[in-house]
Amino acid sequence: MLHKAKGFTLIELLVVIAIIAILAAMLFPVFARAREQARKTTCLSNLKQIGLASHMYAQDYDELFPVDAHICNPHPQLIGQLMPYMKNIQILYCPSASRVGVSTIMPTDANKAAGNITYYYFSFNQLPSTAPPSAPPDYLGWVDRFFYANKCGYGNTTRIMSEMWDTDYWLASDYFCKPITEGKTIHGGERGAFNILYLDGHVKFFPREAVQNFK
Repeated sequence: MLHKAKGFTLIELLVVIAIIAILAAMLFPVFARAREQARKTTCLSNLKQIGLASHMYAQDYDELFPVDAHICNPHPQLIGQLMPYMKNIQILYCPSASRVGVSTIMPTDANKAAGNITYYYFSFNQLPSTAPPSAPPDYLGWVDRFFYANKCGYGNTTRIMSEMWDTDYWLASDYFCKPITEGKTIHGGERGAFNILYLDGHVKFFPREAVQNFK
């Protein structure tokens, strides 16, 4: 005598779907963290490549690093100096930049044409405080004025770096690190975690705001 095969009941299917949904809800944050970790690692690699290109440039120009007008965007002069040593302009853009929601640091064609990049660069030859004052200071203006007032000194308008400087000086960094109104930061974290490129070429990740450590 043949017996008809028994299939799943509706209740059993709903239970299976519920279990899958619970597992997915548990795993999605893990996948998101893994993706951000990969983006952070790529960003760190980008800064290492910028450091390598800067040192190659310095070997050709009397140990002087590339220089631009100021810390923040735009950086057309810097891009022009680095590109013969990098070849790939994508290195100048952090893959985590989209989380900040600032259009001028994205790897768009318009930004590439304008000289806007993701990173701050700390070898400059003009007055860095280029942004108009506001209350409270706008994000980019705050960075420029902070370094100019507190680290460069009001009598100094240049910071032209060379390979003769101490190795713990900052050469470049992620777009960072003062919390902004929306609470978004480039690598997450309450206080703006970010990567720092030091003059000797190594990159260090700071899991918190680190402006007081600037050198």
